[in-house]
Amino acid sequence: MEIKSLDVAIIAITGALYIALGFIFQPISFMGLQFRVAEIVVGMCIIFPVPGLVGNLVGVFFVNLFSPLGPIDLISVLVNIPALYCIIFFREKKYLKFLGGILYALIISLYVGIILDLILGLPWFIMFWQVLISEIVLATLGIVIFDYVGIQMNLS
Repeated sequence: MEIKSLDVAIIAITGALYIALGFIFQPISFMGLQFRVAEIVVGMCIIFPVPGLVGNLVGVFFVNLFSPLGPIDLISVLVNIPALYCIIFFREKKYLKFLGGILYALIISLYVGIILDLILGLPWFIMFWQVLISEIVLATLGIVIFDYVGIQMNLS
């Protein structure tokens, strides 16, 4: 696969957008009641699948460097690969693209719930549901926004 300068630019833009939103909304981006606004950027995978995935991974890595949970939160970069792939897999399937966002939210929420339980002793089931609600809202919103952008830019 040939890497094009446009791909590098999309990766940089995606990563920078995730990082900027992650730091602007850092107080609400971590722990059990997290509402990580940067998760909207996962929708970039709708119009730019591979660069969107890589850019999101870059963003998650740099935002999680400053996680209150410490270095263990960097594992989430690996968890994001199959989660983001769910969005990519369903991106061209009309209404099923939202299923990709829901599967993304399920994978991320399961991971976060388990980590919060292991590190802080918070009940994973409650943490799972709290994170799941915000992840579904943000992933769906991201998919809607970037799908609209793709349509307007005639990228589909």
